[in-house]
Amino acid sequence: MIIPDYEKDTLYNLSSSILNNYGINTEDSFMTFQNKKLILVLVDGLGWNILQKIKTDELNMNKVIKMHTVFPSTTATALTTLMTAKTPAEHKVLGYTTYIKEIGIINALKYTLPQSSEVDLLKKSGKSMQEILNLKNIGKQIKEKGYKTTSILPNCISRTEFSKTLYSNIDEYRTLWEAFHRIKMYAEKGTDFITLYIPDVDLTAHRFGPYAEPTINASKDILSMIIKYSPKDYNIVITADHGFIQTDKAIFLDENQDFKDVIEMPPFGDARAIFMKTRKDAKILEEKFENFKVYSSDEIIKEGLLSKKEEEKGLIPDYVGIPLDRKVYPYRFKGTYAGHKGHHGALLEEEIEIPLIILNP
Repeated sequence: MIIPDYEKDTLYNLSSSILNNYGINTEDSFMTFQNKKLILVLVDGLGWNILQKIKTDELNMNKVIKMHTVFPSTTATALTTLMTAKTPAEHKVLGYTTYIKEIGIINALKYTLPQSSEVDLLKKSGKSMQEILNLKNIGKQIKEKGYKTTSILPNCISRTEFSKTLYSNIDEYRTLWEAFHRIKMYAEKGTDFITLYIPDVDLTAHRFGPYAEPTINASKDILSMIIKYSPKDYNIVITADHGFIQTDKAIFLDENQDFKDVIEMPPFGDARAIFMKTRKDAKILEEKFENFKVYSSDEIIKEGLLSKKEEEKGLIPDYVGIPLDRKVYPYRFKGTYAGHKGHHGALLEEEIEIPLIILNP
């Protein structure tokens, strides 16, 4: 089990380093770049464990740095940290579902209620996600310093409230070939900071598992394309938002009476990071579930699960439950569960360890 160190080598520190590169001083930077022109490539799901399975002559593995994502090790939380330079305790997006004081539990990626399938339903309330979360993404901060920025996203998510909150000057692509064509186009225009988000490894690993042939092939091919098609006069910064475990079995919390007796409201977070507001001591769940660790709010702060150790940022849940094995604990708001073969969200090495690859240093 690895607890991220937010003073050392996490996505939070990488984001702080990027801001520092453009003259925005932050105290938690952990590296410097040799170039004011950066391309940040986020390969969703490309954990350190998956990278180790790739055999390619194009990438010198001796120059790949092992770093850590944040907790929960899930896309909504990790991307928000990377694209805002805020710890999870600061931005308060604590998983696929999260708790917003003004609204309640929401699906963060889709900005909707967890029982709804309508994307951006909550925009109808009159407030954008950016207004609700009160966040400024790093692209906007860099642009305000006089630099040109753009974000290149898959067309299926480019117009969502979540994307509009985390990215600035959004352009979209339908295929990876188009994505790299757009990178070339923006590089020729002198764009200083370019962000590219690639979802394919995550989509494949969820369906087939992290060590399945389709996952390894997708990872290898994507890295090859990045190396082949990226401009040589830019620092290329490649990383991931989380790794993956091979899932064991699912325990459905919405059917578990022991769990429901403890909670005051439905849990939020992720199926491997279960945040709880409770009516009684949730430590009892350590006896009810095998290999299941429960942290109280005081322990969350003391251990530095969501921010630096002993740093309190408000809206810390009463408890969080974390599996120490490969089980998942979904709470079904809509009565359905995808049954993924690969999952993430907790603190196992495979989930927390991610690569940092710098091309053209």
